[in-house]
Parts: sequence; structure tokens; C-alpha cells
Amino acid sequence: MGDIVPRKDLVNQGVKGFAGIGGGIGLFILRGIASGAGLSLLGLIVGGALTLAGLVIATSKEDRKAGLITAGAGIATGIASLPIPLFGGAAGWLMGLAGIGLLVGGAYSLFKFFRNLRKRM
Repeated sequence: MGDIVPRKDLVNQGVKGFAGIGGGIGLFILRGIASGAGLSLLGLIVGGALTLAGLVIATSKEDRKAGLITAGAGIATGIASLPIPLFGGAAGWLMGLAGIGLLVGGAYSLFKFFRNLRKRM
């Protein structure tokens, strides 16, 4: 069958899986808020709030990566909300691509988590 995976690794796989799927869904929601004809005021407000929250989170040494990712998502949301076709379209496309990547990565981590969990039973 295979070796039993240590509990710490199993927990990390589960957290990465759920965080990846949650982050992918979140990016699709942000992309929906930012998209639309012309200027999306709600997208600019949400993007600015996310950017500020991400920068505040990034001040903690343990949460620096999560804070920078959150700030990046906020910046992308703000740019996608602008009526400039080149920048807004590219940012929306990248948000969709990143959302798909997070969903696939999260699903793979959850697959490994449940496979290794089954080995422990």
C-alpha cells in the first residue's frame, strides 16, 4: 500500500486543498465583481479594501505570503474594474487563469489528503 504519511503532512495537504479551492472561488467572485461595461465602482472599492487588508496582513512575519497574495488579488481586482480595455481585460483574464490554477491545485491537494487519510484507517 505505502507508508503512512505523518499527521503534520496530512494536515498541510488538507489546509492547502481547502485554501486553494476557496481562493479559486474567491478569485472568480472578484472577477465577477470587477467585470462589466465601463467603470466598476464596486470593483474599485473591493479592490482597494483587499489591497489595504493584504498590506496590513503582510506586516506579520508569519502571514507575509498570504498578505501579499491578498494585496495582489486586490490590485488585480482594481485594475480589472477600470474601463481601459488592455489593462482591464488582461487583469480579468489573469484572474480567471489564477482561479483555475488554484482550483486545480486545491483539488489535487485534497485528492492527496483523502488518499493518505485512507491509508491511516
